[in-house]
This record gives sequence, C-alpha cells and structure tokens, in this order.
Amino acid sequence: FDRHVLRFYGYFREAVVESNLENSRVRNVVIYYYLEDDTCHVIEPREDNSGIPQGQLLRRHRFPGNHGASGYLKPEDLRVGEELSVYGKTIKITDADPFTRSYFEQAGMPQGTAEAAEADAFRRTREAMKENSALAPRSYEKIYREVMLGGGHINADMQQFLENDRKVLRFFAIMDDLQTPQFERRPFILLYFLADDTVEIREMYPLNCGRDNFPIFFRKGKLAIGDYKVMGPQAQPRPRKDFVDGRNWSVGMTITLLTNNRFFLYDADDFTREYFANELGTELGPRIDVTLPERAVTRAQTPPYTGYGTWDDSMSSVTHLIPKPPQKDFVKLFQHEGKILRAKARFANPKAEDVDRVFVISYFMQDDCVSIHEPPQRNLGIVTGRFLEKAVHVNQLTGKFFTPDDLVPGGSVKVYNHEFHILDVDEYTRKLFENPNHQFNTYDAESVLQKLRESMRQQFPLVRDVFRRFDKDHDGVVSAGEFKECLEKFGFANLPEDFVLGLMKNFDGCRDGQISYNEFCDALLDE
Repeated sequence: FDRHVLRFYGYFREAVVESNLENSRVRNVVIYYYLEDDTCHVIEPREDNSGIPQGQLLRRHRFPGNHGASGYLKPEDLRVGEELSVYGKTIKITDADPFTRSYFEQAGMPQGTAEAAEADAFRRTREAMKENSALAPRSYEKIYREVMLGGGHINADMQQFLENDRKVLRFFAIMDDLQTPQFERRPFILLYFLADDTVEIREMYPLNCGRDNFPIFFRKGKLAIGDYKVMGPQAQPRPRKDFVDGRNWSVGMTITLLTNNRFFLYDADDFTREYFANELGTELGPRIDVTLPERAVTRAQTPPYTGYGTWDDSMSSVTHLIPKPPQKDFVKLFQHEGKILRAKARFANPKAEDVDRVFVISYFMQDDCVSIHEPPQRNLGIVTGRFLEKAVHVNQLTGKFFTPDDLVPGGSVKVYNHEFHILDVDEYTRKLFENPNHQFNTYDAESVLQKLRESMRQQFPLVRDVFRRFDKDHDGVVSAGEFKECLEKFGFANLPEDFVLGLMKNFDGCRDGQISYNEFCDALLDE
C-alpha cells in the first residue's frame, strides 16, 4: 500500500464570538488516510482574505478511534455522510475522491453520495462580491457625453493605462551576430507594453550556448527610434512620435534598435495576432522558419585497442575526459553465472619441441573473459600451468573479442601472436552449443523455499515490508514477473521458468496466477 492514500472532504463549524454579524463559521478540511501505516493528517485549504491561519490542522500520526472508541482510526470508520470526532472537533464528511471510492467498492463497502457543504455568512458575502458587476465601463461614448455636459476632463495617460493594463504585444525575433569569431544566430523576445508604450527586449539563451545568464538585453522603458542617446536632466523631452511603436511592427519585418542591432521578427504570440486583427484590422503573416541546419560535427575515429588493461577501461578514456569505471552488465552476470566453455587445443604451427603440448581454452560467458591453461604432462620438459591470464582478449584472426563461436572444433584462434587449433570441447560445452537455454542444475523446491523464507525474515522483520519489495507496481498483488525479479535480488538467479512457476504455487493459494497480500503472509509465515 505504498503511496496509496484515501482522501475525504468535509467541514466543521467554529464559533465566532467577536462579531455580531455571524455566530459560526464553516471551515472546509481535507482528510488524508495513509494505508501503508494507518496514519492520518488533516489540512485546511487556504482561502484568500479569510483572516484565519490555515494549512495543516493536525499533523500526520495515528488518530484515536472515532467517538472515543478503543484502538485507532480505521478506514471503515470514514464514511461519506457521517461525522468524524477527533480531539474535540466534529468533522462532517461530505465527499471522497474517485480513488477512495473505487478502493471501498473493491472492498465491498461503497461510499455514499456526495453532499453539499454548508455555507456561512462570510462565504455568502465572498460569493456575492464575485457575482456583483461594477458600473458601466468607461467608453469613448461615455467620455463624449461627459464633455458635452461640461465635465469629462480626463488624464489621457491614465485612460490608456486603464484600457490596456496587462496587455502586452510579444514578438519573436532573431539577430545574426557577426561580431563574434563564429557566426551565431541569437533568439530574442520583444515585448511592447500597451499600457505605457514601453519596450523590453529579452534574450532566449539556447542550451549550452556559453553566454552569461543575463537575459534582459534592454530593461523596460521607452525606446527611441534611431541612435540611442543618453538624455541629460536639462534636455527637452522628446515627442511621442520619436519613440518606437509596437503597433507598426509585423511578422517578416527587420527593425533596427539601439543604434545598430538589427532584429528580424519571425513570429508573434496568439494575443498579439488577435489584437492586430480585432483592434488594428491587420492580419499578421504566418511564422517564418529561421532555424539553421544542424552543423555536422565529424566524430573522431576510435583508436585501436592497445591491449593494455581491459577494453572497457581503454574505451572509457576515449569517451570521457575524466575516465570513469565501466559499468557491469548485471543481467548478463545473473543469466550466465558459472557457465564456462572449455576447449582442447594445440599450436597451429608448432615447433619441434611444442608438438606434444596441449592447452585448455576456457571462455567465461558471464563477463566474456578468456584464460588458457596447460595441463601437466609426464616427461614434457616444459613448465606447465597458466599460459594466459584471465581477461578480455582479442582474437587476432577476427579482430574482435572472443565469442562462444570461436571455440567450435576444427576452428582456429590467435591471441598474442600464438595461433591455436581447436581439437575438441567438453561434454558441458557440447550440450550448451546444442541448447543454449538448457539447465544443468537440479533444484529442490522445499530447500529453495526455506532459504527464501530465511532471507526475507533476515532482511525485513515485517511481512508488509517484504510484500512491498515484491510488489513493484504497487497494485496489491505480485505477478509472475515480479516474483522472478525478486528471487534474483534475494540471491536465487538462473532458475528455470517452470521451476519459478512451481515455486510460486506455494504462495498462490487461489491458483489465479498472482499472489495477494493474505496469501503471501500465509506462505511466508508457514501457516
């Protein structure tokens, strides 16, 4: 039941003694019940301008039984339409979320229909404020009528702010930067604020561009047309026509701002297109594709393997500036643990003193290592024993690492300028060539089951923790795939598929192909 949480909605009434406008106030709450450890906590959603400290009302812990009952609160104590009494507060449960309802339906205890929460005077006042509309909007006809009656002397700038507050025209642009040693196309966003006719330019930094993170190219302010000049305190203010007007921009247009920065406008957002179409009667053009073709960077050729160290270590020095230890293929280690192919070989072109020498080539399937051993012979006159250290070696005849196919009788292999002729393989290798999935080991189901129980009890004292380890998708049951994965984690790898299914039957009492929590407890506790 990890991350399985039941959620209920409710409310409780709180007395209000400091006001003569209301006697009590309804406070909505959300109750969370965690199935993993039977703990609860209660929060109150925050409401604007309520004047009440809201948030977490009761921290997460195990609640006492409902209405003073012995023990602790259980899931069946939470019912829609009933009351929950905890620490002197009585909470009326009104609804539950869809997951909670489906959980109780599967348990055979469906929840009741949702009930509407009660409303107090404060909430009704807040809702009325949202529904009441303001006076008639200030339009040009209203201004004309006020002027005709001798009034209507308004502030033009204030009127522009009231009509266009929070309305911003946004254009997407690019600038081809030719001042850098390498050509660069820099993306920008041009913002024109209709409320006060100001402009702001922001740069959109591409990923890994190498530039300092200062996206504001031009801070919000009025932008003059032409050369940018710094005005002194005694300078005459410029007329409005000398400043940039975003209403004159269009998609596909090239504009020069800040003296010598040329911006090409290639797109605009949806609000800008609607504003031009509805207010100005102009349709902006479609988006223009300005993306540059990807620069083809040729990858340096991988240098040949030198033979020093393992191949993975040498390759890590090529792919990383700071070499990292290679990662092991644990799946391959589990599947081929203990599988060793052995072949009998002789020198292909032996000298006179090497004609009678015999070698055993061992190939380890779990990590692709190869070792060569020379068994002792009577009156050979040569020190026998280890001929080649166990490691990953290259077959010089193929130019690749050793594979099981290289040990086929009648073939040849060459390592460190020594060529060997394969004479024969052992019985284990021959059977493995005939059937790669053949299992040579026999397993006792009762012994494996007892070892599995002991391993589980040693690692996890609670049965619930063991079941969570098995249940990967947290659906309340353990499937055959999940059972096999956990067997490998507990040290039981390379088990045949039919043996795993037979072992699973000791846990699956209902024979439905999956293990429930109750069945798992019975099998683990041997009941």
